[in-house]
Amino acid sequence: MDDSLLFRAIKGQTNPSEQLAVEAWRRASSQHEARYQELKGVLAATTRPDRVASDPPPVLEVLEIAARRERTTRRATWTRRVAAVAGVAAVVVAAVTMQRQFAGSPPGDFGFEEMVTGDNQTVTVALRDGSVMRLAPRSHARIRVQEGLREVHLTGRAFFSVAKRNGLPFRVKTRGGEVTVLGTQFDLDAENEDVRLVVVEGKVALAAARGGEAQLVRGEEARVVEGQLLPTVQLPEAREVTRWVGRFLAFQGTPLSEVAHEIEQAYGAKVTIVDTTLSQQTVTNWFSDRPLDEVVRVVCAVVATECEVQGNAVTMGKPR
Repeated sequence: MDDSLLFRAIKGQTNPSEQLAVEAWRRASSQHEARYQELKGVLAATTRPDRVASDPPPVLEVLEIAARRERTTRRATWTRRVAAVAGVAAVVVAAVTMQRQFAGSPPGDFGFEEMVTGDNQTVTVALRDGSVMRLAPRSHARIRVQEGLREVHLTGRAFFSVAKRNGLPFRVKTRGGEVTVLGTQFDLDAENEDVRLVVVEGKVALAAARGGEAQLVRGEEARVVEGQLLPTVQLPEAREVTRWVGRFLAFQGTPLSEVAHEIEQAYGAKVTIVDTTLSQQTVTNWFSDRPLDEVVRVVCAVVATECEVQGNAVTMGKPR
């Protein structure tokens, strides 16, 4: 993306369409976000004479809902940020990022983040590594991130969309067992030593607390009862299990053809990709309770194509 457009976005001088495109570009990869922050730091250093020029800017900002970003106050030390927006059905959307100190700081613990939901709350948590967790009502998650470690301790239910990080697994620990993945989507329900795991996408390893291990792939379900692993079963439609997440979409390098299918399922829409060469272009982004037209605008900005929304009919056209 052109630096001049990024500078205008930082200054708040872009129109709504340009802002959507910039937000989508930033979400597409950590390299894009790093470039954005670099330019932001350059601009701050040149416009604030009292700033120490040798102080590098923070690397990552909080990820929030596409095109609805709320900028928060930056800190120079390790920070934990949560931005919450109340929804119509008492849905809370939170974005969490744990940020490294300036370059040259010694490695250490990112710290802990506790998430607890009430009877009518659903929380979405965007982690620094690009993974997203949708926490169900009456659930508790303890997020622990260190150098070389991604880990969540879960009591209750959550849906995970895990970003791939070469050689760095993502682990979810419960009293009934432990789930290990590299990049996938899955639904996990844990209560005491009972666990229900449903894999929506990718591959997941499950180790039961009292013995037994299983490797699950897309469309498979495994249960742990009192710490003991039961046989894996095939589900005809794994997505049916995740309907509780509502209009929540999370994509991790997902081909546009699959993105279109997910949009159809979530919104009851009909999506047509006119230019089939776009089908394998990938999207990395997440949306929580956003309107159809906003989701489509951001997705189309990511793959650089013209799109049209008329009612529940969506057309994805030729590249710009």
